[in-house]
Amino acid sequence: MLGEKIKSYRESKNMTQNEIADILGVKSTTVSKYESGTIEPNIESLKKLAELFEVSIDELLKEDKFDVSKINILEVLQEQKNMKLKGNLYHNTQIKFAYNTNHIEGSKLTEDQTRYIYETNTLLAEKDSIIDLDDVLETVNHFKLVDYMLDIADKKLTEEMIKEFHKILKEGTSDSRKEWFVVGDYKKLSNEVGGLKTTDPKNVERDMKKLLEWYENLKQVTINEIIEFHAKFEKIHPFQDGNGRVGRIIAFKECLKNNIVPFIILDKEKLFYYRGLNQYQTNKEKGYLIDTFLNAQDQYINIIKYFLK
Repeated sequence: MLGEKIKSYRESKNMTQNEIADILGVKSTTVSKYESGTIEPNIESLKKLAELFEVSIDELLKEDKFDVSKINILEVLQEQKNMKLKGNLYHNTQIKFAYNTNHIEGSKLTEDQTRYIYETNTLLAEKDSIIDLDDVLETVNHFKLVDYMLDIADKKLTEEMIKEFHKILKEGTSDSRKEWFVVGDYKKLSNEVGGLKTTDPKNVERDMKKLLEWYENLKQVTINEIIEFHAKFEKIHPFQDGNGRVGRIIAFKECLKNNIVPFIILDKEKLFYYRGLNQYQTNKEKGYLIDTFLNAQDQYINIIKYFLK
């Protein structure tokens, strides 16, 4: 923004707003308005500013390229969460994340209904429609899960943390009332995903410890390592249900922890996502899953630009 540039150049010259005002022949409050973006200087003032700051008028007016790498996304999300301010990046993330990650797993709630639950704590339902209470509970639980994740995002990933993710997601649902379904702990019965066998229940703890040990010993964590962790986690499938959602919240957390732009896999991309996981886990092709995640990352960058540019 022009105002930010004027302020930056002024401060680099160790000048006050009063001194700039004297040179331009305006009031100091006018300079303050220039810097805040309330008003813009006329062409004569721009010429004087350019000469004073030893830059061209074009340089003053040129828009800086948006650089997402300069934004600490975790700090932004934490601050907005604590402010409880609506209509921002955190607000949008909560709704899009809950809607898409649950819809991928079969939730019938629409994005509008998800938004309504988040914003009003009530449910918008059509006449005579039947709403699955588990869909509602898991949506509300996911809002809580994102908040918890943001609070501990900079912490080391542990088994206890991952189990807590699962507990928050599934607490109070019909699954939590089944004797064989353990909320917040590893599965007791065998399961599969995408037609592929997963880790036997008796070996889950062993495989999870190996996965976390591998991850902790990485010299550098990039988005590629986070993608690989996700594929390995989903192959283990440590919980009876909720593995995809827990896996995706882990990926989001680890991106924030390592100052990597996070991503939300959209429901409309779920076939590419499932194909990518299958190809990755069977050692056929890693590119499908990587491309799906990078595309999701690009979409989240666009959301960041909209709210923070």
